[in-house]
Amino acid sequence: MMTNQGPAVSGQATRHTLPERKLFAALAQARATFMQIGLFSWFTNLLMLTGPLYMLQVYDRVLNSQSVPTLAALTLLMLVLYTAWGALEWIRTSLFNAIASRFEASLGNLSADAALDLSVSHPGKATDRPLRDLRLIRRFIASPALTALFDAPWSPIFLIVLFLLHPLFGLWALFGAVVLFGLSVLNQVLSSKLLEENATLERLARQRAGEMVRSVEVIDALGMREQVKARWRQVFDASDSSLFSSRNRLSGFAALTKAFRLFLQSAILGIGAWLVITSSDGSSTPGEMIAASILMGRAIAPIEQIVGQWQSIISARSAWQALSMALSRAAPDMQSMALPPLKGHVSIDALHAGPPGAALPVLRNLSFSLSPGDVLGVLGPSAAGKSTLAKLLTGIWPASHGVIRLDGADIATLDPVRRGQQTGYLPQQTDLLSGTVRDNICRFDPHAPADAILSAAHAAACHELILSLPDGYDTDVGEGGTYLSAGQRQRIGLARALYNAPALVILDEPNSNLDTAGEAALQEAIAGLKARQATTIIVAHQPALLRQCTKLLLLEAGEIKLFGPKDEVLREISSRQPGLKVRTIGTRGESHG
Repeated sequence: MMTNQGPAVSGQATRHTLPERKLFAALAQARATFMQIGLFSWFTNLLMLTGPLYMLQVYDRVLNSQSVPTLAALTLLMLVLYTAWGALEWIRTSLFNAIASRFEASLGNLSADAALDLSVSHPGKATDRPLRDLRLIRRFIASPALTALFDAPWSPIFLIVLFLLHPLFGLWALFGAVVLFGLSVLNQVLSSKLLEENATLERLARQRAGEMVRSVEVIDALGMREQVKARWRQVFDASDSSLFSSRNRLSGFAALTKAFRLFLQSAILGIGAWLVITSSDGSSTPGEMIAASILMGRAIAPIEQIVGQWQSIISARSAWQALSMALSRAAPDMQSMALPPLKGHVSIDALHAGPPGAALPVLRNLSFSLSPGDVLGVLGPSAAGKSTLAKLLTGIWPASHGVIRLDGADIATLDPVRRGQQTGYLPQQTDLLSGTVRDNICRFDPHAPADAILSAAHAAACHELILSLPDGYDTDVGEGGTYLSAGQRQRIGLARALYNAPALVILDEPNSNLDTAGEAALQEAIAGLKARQATTIIVAHQPALLRQCTKLLLLEAGEIKLFGPKDEVLREISSRQPGLKVRTIGTRGESHG
């Protein structure tokens, strides 16, 4: 029996946050590999002295001695050292790629969960951004930008060598490094906001383009193509303008940096030539001049690389922050209660709930219970909260207040995977996943027995329909099931819901796209559920679906108006007068005001 419904309760279920250290922990797993990269970086940068030393010896020793054997020996040694450098550089690059791959692999499931949870918590705004952010961070880890950061500590060492050659060489290179670093800082200050603005506009442009493509049929049917294109073009042009400005600014800094670096290297040759000319004791040599030019190039190369990779650095930083936020908003890893086989007992107590993010609950103070074998028809006008109730019963959306229990256990504490495996759900809009009919029915279980797939198809009375498809159970359904008609998708979706004979089945307007044959098949499926004592909940708009219901629930404005045995609820509905008070029909027909 039911009592009068209480007042609405607002609020949202509190969710724990997942700390940012998840990302750092994923990188920390590669600590040993980073140390190896540091060691290899030491050797590769040390071997970069090969060129300057070779030039120094050729100019100062070989040319003076005119010794071909010395030249041959030096050249052979130079070849060996550069071969070693190439091998070490290849190993270092491979290690960066390995770290990037492991980083993505370790956070792949978490990022996928974050994308799914964000799509659930923001209805109508499905997003794969956490996965795209993860891929962007992976690319950054394996990019020249991170390599430059490992090479940067060697810049002071090359500067010291330049000072040892001559203080003027060292001072000139130090001046160049300071100016380049200043350009890098100025680049960050002037470009960061522009790049972030561009990233935001690009996401909005992609979103509108996706909406436009997905809704092409209704757009063309209603003659909206030009208006929708203009709406997309407005954001696209803003994004393009922002991209043009940011790229111009970045390329300007890159060109300025490169030009200044070329000037530095040419000028140091001039300084070296001046030292050779003015050196009365021969302390400065042409070899030192050439070596200084090469060494200065190595000293400032990491700074130039960082400036050139600035856009990828900013993008990676934004992706890191966005992924961290997405992971913190995702559902936490909670200890879930082990779930024995469901029997189908459902009880709802003082439930208040609505779509995630809603200011006010759609459903208010709902309380009722069902037993195995009950077939409940949920009635009510549009926006009464029928589909919201269906999503709550599946555990897709959390309750704001109150509790839903399955076999006595709070649905929020149950293992969502095990719960989902024992629940059948057919949503209002049936979307199949890319794959075959067989894949979709068995919920993509690679070990699904053929008997279970056939049983589900027979339970949904769609076996003959599937056999009529070009490849039967192996027919490719296309992305979202687009190769099939809406009615075929709905019937195969019903078979998916009935896979493994779930004890609780929730059908949200299961006949919205069915023809006469489909309606008959649906009635047969509901009869089968009733016969095997499954608890079935049907959101209905058409009276035909009420034929096999044992109980009815009438929702109006998110509240229960009537609940009880089918015949008594229908009788009460037919006798209702305007201003009728809220009432519940008892199991023996008594009415309670």
